[in-house]
Amino acid sequence: MSLSKIDTYLLLTTKAFLYLFAAAMPFSIAITQISLGIATLCWLARIFITKSARLKHTSLEWAFAAYIAAELLSLVFSINVPQSIIYLKRILLIAAVYLVAFNVDSDKLFKRMILIFVAATTLYSMWGVLSWINEPQLRVRHVQNSMTAGGITMIGAVACVALFTKLESNKWKYLCAAAALVNSVCLVLTNTRGSWLGFVIGVLFAFFYSNKKLLILVPVLAAAFYFLSPPAFKHRAQGFFDPNMPTISKRLVWWRAAWEIFKDHPVTGIGDVGTSEIFRQYAPPNFKGSVGHFHSNYLHILATLGVIGFTAFIFMIVKIFIELLRILRSSLLSHQKAWVLSAASIFLAFNINGFFEWNFGDAEIITMVWFVTGLALALSVSPRPISIEEKPA
Repeated sequence: MSLSKIDTYLLLTTKAFLYLFAAAMPFSIAITQISLGIATLCWLARIFITKSARLKHTSLEWAFAAYIAAELLSLVFSINVPQSIIYLKRILLIAAVYLVAFNVDSDKLFKRMILIFVAATTLYSMWGVLSWINEPQLRVRHVQNSMTAGGITMIGAVACVALFTKLESNKWKYLCAAAALVNSVCLVLTNTRGSWLGFVIGVLFAFFYSNKKLLILVPVLAAAFYFLSPPAFKHRAQGFFDPNMPTISKRLVWWRAAWEIFKDHPVTGIGDVGTSEIFRQYAPPNFKGSVGHFHSNYLHILATLGVIGFTAFIFMIVKIFIELLRILRSSLLSHQKAWVLSAASIFLAFNINGFFEWNFGDAEIITMVWFVTGLALALSVSPRPISIEEKPA
């Protein structure tokens, strides 16, 4: 078989599993990661075997390299080296950024990826709402736990709101508005306050950038949520900053323990490990239970990777956000700019939510973040850059 025919099969396989990857993210981490792995291997084969694909430098290599180096350094000083080696798999997920950025090489495919992503998150949220109606409970947890569900629906809701603010086609604006409503309702039903806050900040950013007049909707919608919500949801909202609420008081204990661990291991941390065992050494004597992570990206990174890892992590997320803003300011078609605004808003929402959750360590959530980042990056770094001259459908 000729190399050209092999390359054709590799290209078709890459695109097929890229579609499956985009569709599976909210529903199955197994299918998502298998699709990511197969698509990435086919793409690498096109780079190194058929030599029909190529890589270009982006502005993010140093940021990713700094984080990866910090992970590897912490491995040397880890309190549980075998477990830290297993957790290095989170580095592999960064491949999603490059897979998407360098293989979404046409505006047609770009729009399909957006459509699949929005449809998948909306179907996920619709399923969540219907499951709650069928069996009302305090929190939606129809596929994953409620915190992961909160993160997924937050991402879906922010994406749809941001798309709504920038798209020019009324048909697609209305569809995005409907999808935003479905995702937002499911987000509320997850009863996950950190995701609520991330959603609010992400929407504020999208409104501020696209049309500042829309900012008036935020307090109106917040008031509507408060007065129309069932008592259980209203109670959760009221207790956001109440240290006496059980969930808040537990977090304060976890965060104090993380800080104490950091003070004892300030340079490279304890390694990228589960924290159940070491937490018991720092927990108050009368505290019941343990915790596998510290429910905050920033404190968890401080404790596990130390000041070196924390600095690298902050450098990485700031660099990514700056790059998204740079692409957002470039010359783009309306639907392209709408997506980049979605990506920037999602990334901001994710990092706000990260003050209260270890969502960077949640494979479902971080994979979605890498996907939306890569899709925005595709507008500037693909081997055949997506032309801004292509007319939108």
